[in-house]
Amino acid sequence: MFNMDGISGNHRCLPVESSSVVPVSLGGSPTSANGSDLFLYDDSSMSDGSLYASDQENLSIPRKRSEYRRHHKRRSRCPQQQIQQRQAANLRERRRMQSINDAFEGLRAHIPTLPYEKRLSKVDTLKLAIGYISFLGELVRADRNSPSHMLTGSGKKHDNEERKKVVIRARQVFDSTGIPTVEVDLVSELGLFRIGVPNTDSKKVAEAVQLRDNNPAEYRGMGVKAAVKNINTIIAPELIKQNLEVINQKEIDDFMIALDGTENRSRLGANAIMAVSLVVARAGAAKKGIPIYRHISDLAGTNTIILPVPHLTILTGGILSTNGLPFQEYCVMPTGATNFSDAMRMGTEIYHYVKQVVKEKYGVLATYAANNGGMSIPMEGHRDALVFLTDVIKQCGFTGKVEIAINAAATDFYKDGSYDLEFKNPHSNPQGYMSSDKLAEVFLDNIKEFPVCSVEDPFEYDDWAAWSNMTSRTQAQVCGNDLTQTSLRRIGLAVEKKAANSVALRVNQAGTVTEVIEAFKLAKANGMGCCVMDRAGDTEDLFLADLVVGLSCGQIKCGGPSRGERISKYNQILRIEEELGALAKYAGKNFRGQQQ
Repeated sequence: MFNMDGISGNHRCLPVESSSVVPVSLGGSPTSANGSDLFLYDDSSMSDGSLYASDQENLSIPRKRSEYRRHHKRRSRCPQQQIQQRQAANLRERRRMQSINDAFEGLRAHIPTLPYEKRLSKVDTLKLAIGYISFLGELVRADRNSPSHMLTGSGKKHDNEERKKVVIRARQVFDSTGIPTVEVDLVSELGLFRIGVPNTDSKKVAEAVQLRDNNPAEYRGMGVKAAVKNINTIIAPELIKQNLEVINQKEIDDFMIALDGTENRSRLGANAIMAVSLVVARAGAAKKGIPIYRHISDLAGTNTIILPVPHLTILTGGILSTNGLPFQEYCVMPTGATNFSDAMRMGTEIYHYVKQVVKEKYGVLATYAANNGGMSIPMEGHRDALVFLTDVIKQCGFTGKVEIAINAAATDFYKDGSYDLEFKNPHSNPQGYMSSDKLAEVFLDNIKEFPVCSVEDPFEYDDWAAWSNMTSRTQAQVCGNDLTQTSLRRIGLAVEKKAANSVALRVNQAGTVTEVIEAFKLAKANGMGCCVMDRAGDTEDLFLADLVVGLSCGQIKCGGPSRGERISKYNQILRIEEELGALAKYAGKNFRGQQQ
């Protein structure tokens, strides 16, 4: 028996079956049960979160009445209670319909941020809508069952009408090499945002640690279910409780770093933390209504937008090939192109010319692309590769416009303080090993004789004296990848020792977007160039393209112009160039930013 407010004690209402209704507060969520005298019909037909159920199914299915109420129908309700029940039910329905309307408004807001923008077909739009609506089911379930999974984006914790609901969910997917990696979805009122993080091919000493399951019975121990679980059960709930806006990238990243509590992100996993950090950056751009590269530019404080010179891998050697090339990659850099589109034209024309020549000389098997997109041609020596590429550049008519970049990856053939360029030969003679000084002479001679403008990782990552020596003797780019490992500490050492004049930036070597930006700012503040690079286990995600443009690094290296996960980044930069129009500036010869 309940005495309703505003009703005299003589007008009594009989008890109502608890299985048919649930209490609701007028000031709260229509499905909450926080000590109110009002009642609302149960909507258990929507308990699966489906938004495809019709109003007829949800609202018109009669509830079973008790025998007592069936025989005392007229006395079971007083008029005032009926009015209040109808009002509460109407309020619930209005809120449900408003949620659906907000969802499609969010969908419309999200579509312009997609990488294919105006090229989005009706079929793709429908697929996106279906996927987005399925996530609204997650919002419904979270609203009913777990209020702690709501993010109050407006900052009004106690105003349910103003609350911005967010769902963060992770899953295990695969990278471009078939190795499991982490993918995260973030759904808010602005739409669906998705990120897949790249895998590392090898762990360096200063890199953030990617969490693996180490279960030999699954994926040879390379599964990431533990990292996925950490996102779904630790990072997402704890992050959402902080009530932070998605535009507050640094605050969010700092919180996740503190939540992990280790220097190398080994407790929760760098792959888990970086995935959330990247998806927050994407959602933050949508929140501000600007492209991702503009949002990154704001975070980094860059004043101008510069489109990068691509390092396009043509030949593959080193540990990635069985040929005689000691160094891992031989790339072309179209530094003399007028814009990024022209640079891609030059690079792809060279790539396909090489492919044709190699097919005619060595057969089709030699043209197959390695994981980095380059071709493993049966060459016997380093000089042969440089002579070949120089001639190809000349034959294609790009002399003076296209230069060569070498990725030596010298750590792979570093043995006992020396460098074994014949390391693929199990019977290589230790007497033929090179000292760091002799190897430096090889590179310096290459720079003088051939159009070589960049050498990446010419020495082992702890051979600091060799790095400093070569950097002081050339104006060409000496790029530290293994040397610095996107680590603030190691970049600081490189600056102090003058051990390189450029550094690589890799998102999964750091732990968060903020740390990548801080590494960029530290390098730039000390006059060093920066090159955004992919990883061997990359995904089809396009974030790297927006990152390099937003930071105005001037260089990007995503492998050869083949394989979808690599060419997609270059395509995204083409879209950005089109969007910028006359404002697009190409780095060209100033790719290192050495000319201010």
